[in-house]
Amino acid sequence: MRRIPTYQTFKFKLTALLVLMVMLASALVGGASLLVAEREMRKVIGNQEMATLSGAAAYLDRDITSKQEVLRVLAEGLQAAPVAHGKVQDQLEQRLALRDAFANVAALGRDGQLLANLQDRRMVGKLNSHGRQFFRDTLAAQEGVVSAPFRSILSGRPVVAVTQPVLDRAGAIDYVLVGTIDLQRPAFAGQLQALRGHASGYLFIVAADGTIVYHPDPTRVLARDAAAGSLAHTVLDGSDGWRHDVQDQGRPIMLAHTRLKHLDWTIAVAVPLQDVFAAMSGVRLRALGTAALAALAAGLLGWLLLRLMLAPLYQLYGQVLALGRAAVDIEQFNSSRPDEFGQLSRAFYQVSRQHQIAERNLQHLATTDPLTGAHNRRMFDEFFPQALKRAIRAGQQIGLAVLDIDHFKAINDTYGHQAGDAVLVQFADRLRHAVRSTDTVARIAGDEFVIVFEHLDAAHDVNLLGEKVVAAMKAPFSVNGKALEVTASIGIALTTELPADVDKVMLAADQALYCVKAAGRNGFAVNCVGAERMLSVRDFAAPAKPDKKPTWPSSRM
Repeated sequence: MRRIPTYQTFKFKLTALLVLMVMLASALVGGASLLVAEREMRKVIGNQEMATLSGAAAYLDRDITSKQEVLRVLAEGLQAAPVAHGKVQDQLEQRLALRDAFANVAALGRDGQLLANLQDRRMVGKLNSHGRQFFRDTLAAQEGVVSAPFRSILSGRPVVAVTQPVLDRAGAIDYVLVGTIDLQRPAFAGQLQALRGHASGYLFIVAADGTIVYHPDPTRVLARDAAAGSLAHTVLDGSDGWRHDVQDQGRPIMLAHTRLKHLDWTIAVAVPLQDVFAAMSGVRLRALGTAALAALAAGLLGWLLLRLMLAPLYQLYGQVLALGRAAVDIEQFNSSRPDEFGQLSRAFYQVSRQHQIAERNLQHLATTDPLTGAHNRRMFDEFFPQALKRAIRAGQQIGLAVLDIDHFKAINDTYGHQAGDAVLVQFADRLRHAVRSTDTVARIAGDEFVIVFEHLDAAHDVNLLGEKVVAAMKAPFSVNGKALEVTASIGIALTTELPADVDKVMLAADQALYCVKAAGRNGFAVNCVGAERMLSVRDFAAPAKPDKKPTWPSSRM
């Protein structure tokens, strides 16, 4: 006989069906929640990779710029005190900082002949780089260039060349300084790896023509990989950003890339998708387990719980965006949470901290004169217009002193360039001790220094500032055990009326300096910006000389 189902059996089946439907609904809700969470996490990680990549791009831009500045300062020094081609090798070997900045520094004559080679002087005269594109570009542009990557004849390694022409007295190129950056040298490749830290994936750099500039696989460097479908073609064909629909050797990856500001290079990072979402796997399993054992209310609670669990991730996402706008401090990422979100936040903190330290060091290198430790021309060009604007807003005067060491070329010619460098170092040190804490000292070229005097009220006697600087140079300079008498000529421009622009202040200071030199040097002159006469010319070459009536120059001597 066929058994007739009872009410209890029907109720059990109906309850079981409802439970299964609720569990299925909970699973669907949990699954949908996970999809939303993964999408949000993908955005967070994509923006995090872009933030990391932007820091690496900024590092590369500053690194190349600082190396160009090193060669430019060296070229200015060699132009200020010209040396014979046979002496250029000695000049390069005396600059120890060049070995830290470049893998090698060489000098090429106008015909491309190798005049000096820091790495191996025995190669001098044996090589000619006239056919090198970077050499032809430098001669054509009459200024320094950064070359495309190529393989060095001297070392056989992939390099990038940074050039800077040295001009003769007629303004023509006498010879060309060439600093090479080894693309596989730890000083270059190691810094890029350090920016990634222990994160998965890898960085690579590609030039505009598809040439691989940097890759963790050394065999890929200098290879041209611009075929359709390749990673190089993908990053060159699109705008800056990230995407997750790309494959690398059959593996799905997240690809982020951005272009450098000062070079025609693109830096990119490829991260396997399975590593991108590794931190999410534990969250997914816990959410699915909760959804499978709960009812509709439990599913809703699971959804709310999941949202609560992801709150630190949303917070981290907001902090990443705020960090890009410089609206938060990186200490916000130093979380004490013991879970995976805390680990992710602390990992981002470590990377951001490394970037911050690297940026500070690069900023210091870019704005500091490597010989004297004073500020350099680049820092002065950025700082002085801002100081002038502050003075205008505060209704205060501002002073600018331009200083030249008297007969500095004679010191170099008589005692050598090492003695001249020692004089520059002591001169800068005395300047820093002679001025106020609110004043700024910078070396802008050769033996030329500037001082920016801020916070000057109308009653301030600027002559006292000039006398203090002159007095600081009275004691003999100690150079290689010898006492040298060193004096300076100082032209001071004073903004007695505001507003005043940078060019007018510089012109007034130059005119004052010219008058001091015309009066016999070893003194200072004060010139009001926009005035038609000098306030005073103080000549300390002989005691008790009266103020001299200046004659105005048509241009800086």
